Amino acid sequence: MVDNAARISFADRIQWNQRIKPALIVLVIAAVAYAIGAFYMAPRTAATQPTFLPATFAALPTGSVLLTNPDGTGALLPVRIADTTAARSAGFRGVGDQALVNAFLLYPLARETTTRTSYSVEGARAPIEFAAIDATGTVVAIETGAVGATRVSVAERHQWLIAASAGTLERFGVTVGSTLDPERVQRF
Repeated sequence: MVDNAARISFADRIQWNQRIKPALIVLVIAAVAYAIGAFYMAPRTAATQPTFLPATFAALPTGSVLLTNPDGTGALLPVRIADTTAARSAGFRGVGDQALVNAFLLYPLARETTTRTSYSVEGARAPIEFAAIDATGTVVAIETGAVGATRVSVAERHQWLIAASAGTLERFGVTVGSTLDPERVQRF
């Protein structure tokens, strides 16, 4: 005859209710909190990085522009083309300051402007400069917008506008008097 009353179950031997069950509950709660935090915080953390490119900027079509400088040298600029009102309004909004280093944005307008026109720089993380190019393809003005400004006004008549972080146009030799060949504006 076997005495079943003296046998201790496995759950009692490992003290399931006192030690393991509470530890597993805490582990599950921590895993759920981590997953929620990762899905909530990861995009916000990524957006604060200096190399961040928002989806609206990355989705813009790409191309190249050949500018001939007054000294005879040329600069082939890789550009993102902001050819819609929404793209022009977004501009460099949210783009990280390191991602702006050699980024150019081309604003092709349907016709030459006849009045002072302003462009959005809201949400830009670095000063943005604009090279206004008239209908003949000549750079007629370079205007700079400070960090925290919402808009930059360009008083000169222009049909194209190239935007870049402050100092980038100068590094590429683009100055007032540089010329753009409209036939050499390529879209990829």
